Amino acid sequence: MDTRTAPNATTRGAPADDLSALAWVQDELRRTLEAAHKSLRRCLKEAEASAGSDLEAVDPSALRQVRAQIHQSVGALELVGMGHAAQPLRAAEAAVHRLSAKPSLITPAAVKTIERCAYALMDFLTRKLAGKPLSPVALFPQYRDVQELAGADRVHPADLWAFEWRWTEPEVALPKDALAYDATTRSRMDQSVLKVVKSGDAQAAHGLVNLSLGLAAGQTPRQPRIFWKIAAAYFEALSLGLLSADLYVKRAASRVLTQYAALAKGEFGVSDRLAQDLLFFCAMGAPARESDAPVLTAVRRAWNLGRFSPVDYMTPQFGRFDPVLLAQARKRITAAKETWSALSGGDVNKLKAVADQFSLVTDSLVKLHPASGGLAQALNSAMEATVRSGQPPSTELAMEVATAILYLEAAFEDLDPSDTQLAARTSRLAERLEHVRAGGQPEPLEAWMEELYRRVSDRQTMGSVVGELRSTLSE
Repeated sequence: MDTRTAPNATTRGAPADDLSALAWVQDELRRTLEAAHKSLRRCLKEAEASAGSDLEAVDPSALRQVRAQIHQSVGALELVGMGHAAQPLRAAEAAVHRLSAKPSLITPAAVKTIERCAYALMDFLTRKLAGKPLSPVALFPQYRDVQELAGADRVHPADLWAFEWRWTEPEVALPKDALAYDATTRSRMDQSVLKVVKSGDAQAAHGLVNLSLGLAAGQTPRQPRIFWKIAAAYFEALSLGLLSADLYVKRAASRVLTQYAALAKGEFGVSDRLAQDLLFFCAMGAPARESDAPVLTAVRRAWNLGRFSPVDYMTPQFGRFDPVLLAQARKRITAAKETWSALSGGDVNKLKAVADQFSLVTDSLVKLHPASGGLAQALNSAMEATVRSGQPPSTELAMEVATAILYLEAAFEDLDPSDTQLAARTSRLAERLEHVRAGGQPEPLEAWMEELYRRVSDRQTMGSVVGELRSTLSE
């Protein structure tokens, strides 16, 4: 994969908000990862064929090639300013390295894990190029899986957080009564942290806010003082229910206790990694009103954390589909739209083609979103009736099918199967289509349908403008 001539890129990488360079490398990135997957599948077949024999004797050269291809992809993303988004691929590269060292670990599940990681990344980049305000943190489920496959010591959502750490002093009001690292404080800290780790106890977290502020008040060295202010903000977010008490949130509380023990021994150095991880949770826990969380608000202001939107990093959001199937579905929808348009305009020569093309569209629809089976059946029924008539469709039917296919085109640009609107709207489109096919009068366009036609019209207008500009430039 050659990225040496990528536009707007330097050795330090393009600015993260400059998507032109990313658009330039996207297709090559996809091809490189697809080639890596094919090679990985071949390795899996070889490993399965060697079952019962000496698996360690499997030639690892193909895996080294896969690793090189993934490494090239990581380099391309770094070059265009997407270093944090490349973290899952770095983990995949480490996983492949581990597989090459021990081929017996090559299993269908392992290969699927690496493939899903790439699918998620390409899905993320596609949506990013479409202008969606996305954070690489949302790639954490896939990153976690490949990190575990790689046998990594550390797996944390903050690894994907695009933030450059620095020690900054938040303006937090500290109590007059400072706390020391003594047996009483340690006992209170132990008991409260245990409750947080066990059940995410909000009251215990609130007590840890006060303990952390008391410890901050007793610190002369800058780093320990800042650390306890950040810890107080983290515990405040937890006490207010702004954070889900997941494994990583609870584990952070245990790590605060470990840091306490080190400081109590007289060590003044504080783990940058821990401080940044706590700050990550402060970024994820945005209070509805600043007055509800004064310590958290002060910390968020000190590092300008308001620029980061909270992310549900535990729920998979990307890569739930093979990008090849998605691309195939989009092509089928485009072809069906063009053929239906021609048939609606009176070209009866398109009758046979329209039935075949809509059959392919509905096949993709059912595979990628089974909940839309009703619309698939309605479209097939409409096509069969139209072909039997030997005539172009009525204006009413033409309009309903056009609305359905335009909606599918828009939905498959950014397919989210968990979106409840998708199932509800495809069901509604199926009802309207069946109603018109049965001879009923067409219903008025609903608000979301009018918005859909407006978007399509704007896109077509923009396409015409772009075409005219290109013609002018070429002249």
